[in-house]
Amino acid sequence: MKALSTEIRRVATPYGAMEYTLERKKVKNINLRVKESGEVYVSAPKRVPVGEIESFIISRSDNIRRAAEYYAERDMKKAQPSYENGSALMFLGRQLRLELMTDSREFIALWGMALEVHMKDTSDIQHAKELVEGWYERQCSDVFHDLIVKVHGKFLKYDVDLSQLKIRTMRSRWGSCNYTKGIITLNRRLIEAPRHCIEHVVTHEFCHFIHPNHSKDFYALLSAEFPDWKASKKELEKTVIL
Repeated sequence: MKALSTEIRRVATPYGAMEYTLERKKVKNINLRVKESGEVYVSAPKRVPVGEIESFIISRSDNIRRAAEYYAERDMKKAQPSYENGSALMFLGRQLRLELMTDSREFIALWGMALEVHMKDTSDIQHAKELVEGWYERQCSDVFHDLIVKVHGKFLKYDVDLSQLKIRTMRSRWGSCNYTKGIITLNRRLIEAPRHCIEHVVTHEFCHFIHPNHSKDFYALLSAEFPDWKASKKELEKTVIL
């Protein structure tokens, strides 16, 4: 619906001054939305006084703040790591601190919450990125393969063969299943999530070997083999943003 008029205003809230865009439209009620950028938009009928609109905004200020924080956190999780010394990286549900260490040898060691990258020239960020990404690729291969074997054990009773594993980066899917060729493809970014979340995705894909759809029978099987799948799915989507 086309706006009759648009103006940018500021209102004092319990959380400080808040800027918002006020659009006068042919609507019946005051409507408020927070965009993914954190910008606040309010549409209201022409007859409603500004004071009433801003009282409405103030009454919703806590919800606005939480929405803005959610989008900001989501954007931070979606952002690519810088690979500079002290950067934060996610691994199996834990936040690690990247430590670039000068060494005549090149290797990576995980010590507690620190991922140590031993390299000759710590100023070479591009090489640090290559070393870290190589380490992640090896972790994906090891962890995903172990979980494929573990979950397959639950599906022996259904005469499901051990699947072939493929790993790649996907923009909108955690995994996929080619049930005709016996292949399960997992998103590389799953390695950032807790192990049980990855196991849920693997179980989900194995269920497709029996039900290649998302029917009631599929979800009944998934619930039988991974009863806590809904909570794990929710945790996964909160931990790693695609």
